[in-house]
Amino acid sequence: MSEGRLSRRLARILSLLPYAIQNPGVTLDELAGRFDISKKELRADLDLVFMCGLPGYTPADLIEVDYEGDHVYIRAGDYFGTPLNLTPVEGLTLYAGASALTNLPELSQADALARALAKLGRALGISNEGSAIQVSVDSGSSEHLQLLQDAIADEKRVAIEYMSASRGELTERDVDPWSLIAALGHWYVVGLDHSSGEERMFRTDRMKSVVKLDEPAPLPTDFDPEKYRGAFIGSETGRRVVFEIAPPVADWFMDYYPVVSSQPAPGGWTRVELAIGGARWAATLLMKLGDQVRQVEPEEMRNAARELAQEIVERHREAAGTS
Repeated sequence: MSEGRLSRRLARILSLLPYAIQNPGVTLDELAGRFDISKKELRADLDLVFMCGLPGYTPADLIEVDYEGDHVYIRAGDYFGTPLNLTPVEGLTLYAGASALTNLPELSQADALARALAKLGRALGISNEGSAIQVSVDSGSSEHLQLLQDAIADEKRVAIEYMSASRGELTERDVDPWSLIAALGHWYVVGLDHSSGEERMFRTDRMKSVVKLDEPAPLPTDFDPEKYRGAFIGSETGRRVVFEIAPPVADWFMDYYPVVSSQPAPGGWTRVELAIGGARWAATLLMKLGDQVRQVEPEEMRNAARELAQEIVERHREAAGTS
């Protein structure tokens, strides 16, 4: 199973467990329908959960899954009742992420999420009114966000009118939406842009219109949203990479990556400073850009790109030798 599919399965299990625990005796049909999976997939997930626990593996250390006919009962291990010892930074990160989720239309009235936020806020010393901490995610039109969520769930293509920040013009695009990501105060949709034939990120607040089409948009089996979230981590760590990009790349690059600054360079190229999540992520991006990038700084990033290129070459050689 690919890393992307494992991530999605883990996220699904972590979502269905609280629901099943809070609704003892829920039927397998209801659970499968609620989480849009087959009963066979659901039973496989629950059978996996049954083997999860802490060393010792006594009944108190394991998650219990019991079936009575078509009904399922789940009891969490005793360790789930132990309060988390979060650091202030971990607590604030969790608070910010959960607050961003309240911008999603179907979660705006989620009582459990609101109660959890209030409890966490009290522990952090954050009040709902007069707080010195404000969490804001600009989602643009809530109707657009809802349409994108529906399209992702139904694996359908969307047609969007999108304002390009770099060119200052409205463009029309057909996109296969794969995931929504909240970062840097905005919601982004990740997917296949049919105009360019490449994977792209689009800010939802720059969309003038969104239309769900009756065209299939299947999620790739190897899709992993974490590689996109890595593009935004650099703004918190302060790591930067500087390079020049060719004119064809500059037309779209600044719309999709966390560019800190940009300025003209000789030959119509553009010099950009980019916030990064790490050398490996930057090296992957540089490899993707190929001969459309030059003058990379600092040297650490150039070395990381060379090492990645050599690693890829060696893998191909090994594959050729075993074929």
